[in-house]
Amino acid sequence: MEEREPVEQVVARRSVIRVAAHYEHRHPVWLVEHALTAGWIWAAFWVLLLVPADHFSLHAAVWFAIVIVAVLPTFTATVIVLSQTPHSHLRRPESVLGHFFTRFAAYVGAFLAWTLSVVLSATIAVQLQNEGRNNEIDTLGIGLSLLIEVVPVVVLFLWLLLIFRYAWFLSRLRGWKARPRKTRIPASFLAEEPRTQRMIVGFAHPGLLAATGGFAVLIALLLYVDDVTVNLL
Repeated sequence: MEEREPVEQVVARRSVIRVAAHYEHRHPVWLVEHALTAGWIWAAFWVLLLVPADHFSLHAAVWFAIVIVAVLPTFTATVIVLSQTPHSHLRRPESVLGHFFTRFAAYVGAFLAWTLSVVLSATIAVQLQNEGRNNEIDTLGIGLSLLIEVVPVVVLFLWLLLIFRYAWFLSRLRGWKARPRKTRIPASFLAEEPRTQRMIVGFAHPGLLAATGGFAVLIALLLYVDDVTVNLL
């Protein structure tokens, strides 16, 4: 029996098709043929705006707005492509050697992460005791304030991992070419809107996504990191 497509996926797919059909014949020819180049130019333009933003000491909100706009085209295209692609299209045959080596690498990484967390926990505990002067209430207050300060950093780090993960998926789906001829993206994806499909696939490039997304996270970290975070690290 054929499985029914989830309702939310049907709604998302129809929404994408509706918008794509509306703009299908409105895209500039150069943009359709050189979407990746346009993506790099767009990102470079907005990144260069950070120079006057730094010179005039503009508010951090302006910096955030600039980096968000810089990454917006490629991230939006990535979300569209991945949302319209079933996970089964990412599957590929794996050798026994690759299967066990992948898990060995995962175990080693998990052990290193656990060891690092133990060392950091012990270091933070000693620091909290020293700053709290062995007073439980003061120590708890300092610990909670540090926890609040660290949460955004952790969220940004996890977001960076998500961006790189998306870039990895894109590399498996469409490769690294600016205009890939063969992809794992479903043939039904915007089949009746070829110009929009070509433009979106061009923008959804793994290198462009990783570069702009990673830069955006770096800027966010530089804007956020303060003395508390530096001392914690």
